[in-house]
Amino acid sequence: MHTVIYWIEAQATLGIAIIVLLVTYTFAAIVFWIVTILSRRPVAEELKTISPVTLTPLAVILGLLIAFLAARVWDNVNQAHEQVGREISKLSEAALLARTMPPDIAGKLRDGLKQHIAFIETQDWPAMGRFEASMKIDPVGLTNAVTALLSFTPAQPQQQLAQQRALDALANAYDARVNRIRISYVEIGEIQWMAVFVLAALIILTTGLIHIGRPRAMATTLVIFATATGICLTMLMTYDRPFAPGGITLDPAIYNQINLD
Repeated sequence: MHTVIYWIEAQATLGIAIIVLLVTYTFAAIVFWIVTILSRRPVAEELKTISPVTLTPLAVILGLLIAFLAARVWDNVNQAHEQVGREISKLSEAALLARTMPPDIAGKLRDGLKQHIAFIETQDWPAMGRFEASMKIDPVGLTNAVTALLSFTPAQPQQQLAQQRALDALANAYDARVNRIRISYVEIGEIQWMAVFVLAALIILTTGLIHIGRPRAMATTLVIFATATGICLTMLMTYDRPFAPGGITLDPAIYNQINLD
């Protein structure tokens, strides 16, 4: 099932909404068709005794589950923004401090930062979207930048201070990278998706049975709930994986805002 979820989440936000709403409306139409057939059978009299109160516990459980998942998804997105912003800030700080160093050291430091940004865009970011990013892979650009700084023997106190602050900035940037890789593996689990789908299906089915024999009321209620369910699922799928393609996600191009000239 995760393959299907990943495919849907890889679409644009509008595409996710269309696919999800189409699925929920289709299921609601199938329920309408089945209940309409049952309404012409003797069993219809017994089904009419189903109490609307049956929907209450199902709706409460589904609502709590969606609220729990939404809170975790948004927290994950906020953490992703925070770590990316922190990494960019520290890389920018290192680039700024490079101006206080001798030209050859500053050039090597900027080259290392450029190499690291290219690594993020071409390797690190796509790997995070595929759940393949690894902390074991050495960010060569950062390593080269640190090596350039350590090869420099400051001649003045201000240069020594700049060197130490630049090393601290690169260490923080590395830590931010580790955290964003960790965050990239956080997602809504398959069992959690199954729970949401089953509860939503049970509510749609129960709604149809409660309105058996009243096709207009049943159709109206099914459309309302199918729409609400589709909106909630679209919201979850749109924000579920902040580093993957599709939905509302972060773009590695933001790293190009760092001034390395």
